[in-house]
Amino acid sequence: MDDLPGGGVRFEVHDPAPPRLRVEIAAPGRFWLRQDDRPVLLAHVERSHYGVHYMRLDGHTPVLPPLTAAEARREPSWPHHYVTWLAQGPGPLHPGWWTLQPWRPPGPLELAAEHPSGYLDWFAGWNGIVPLRPLPEPGNGRVKAHRKLVRDGLLPPILLWWVSGLDGWVLLDGHARLAAALAEDTIPPALALALGPSPSQVDEMVEYAQRGQALVEAQLDKESARRAKQWHFADVYAGIPGERLRTRAWPLPEGGSEAWQRAAPPGWPPPDD
Repeated sequence: MDDLPGGGVRFEVHDPAPPRLRVEIAAPGRFWLRQDDRPVLLAHVERSHYGVHYMRLDGHTPVLPPLTAAEARREPSWPHHYVTWLAQGPGPLHPGWWTLQPWRPPGPLELAAEHPSGYLDWFAGWNGIVPLRPLPEPGNGRVKAHRKLVRDGLLPPILLWWVSGLDGWVLLDGHARLAAALAEDTIPPALALALGPSPSQVDEMVEYAQRGQALVEAQLDKESARRAKQWHFADVYAGIPGERLRTRAWPLPEGGSEAWQRAAPPGWPPPDD
């Protein structure tokens, strides 16, 4: 496990077993998130590619063990703890290199709160969070306990997973923690899990950035080129190991489209315009 700038980590997974939570393709534009033997979220991409309809299904299991207030007050290294727990839980890890990094929304927090179904509008710039089950109410016991941790600045981070087919983040763990933060009118701390580049891919990306740097510097005077190298390209190179890649998906066998449709309630998804 390697540390990344900003408090994240980068780690390799070797276990060849299929992940217990994974994206499976049923047909062009149709996929689901499957956890163990059941789908937990259906997705239908519009033919126009302006957005995606989603439908939550019951049964999602948290991928981390319950986090206690005593653990939170010890202020452990959450990225390292989460990686250890992810390796043992019903999560999305499969062979390859992964990153787990602190995350903040680029603007106001976008949340797909509609239940059980909703629409992610890519045309409007959607890039938010899709919870895998409804958030508990503010009066829920766990939410009340977490709200004190929010006020004390000790709330453990929620856990997100980048799903490129949604162009957004799935909330893997921390529904009560997210509800507590929202009740306190704040954005919760978050760690974002994504498939990352392998060492050979990092080398290729660095080489590509170096070629770009040479082209830029050739167009600048000596002093400007020196400043570009010190400021801009140093940040580019430092960020390459933490880049996120497209989410891996598995094809459903023949008849998968029918299985996907049987899992959908009548009348969903709405017909494309």
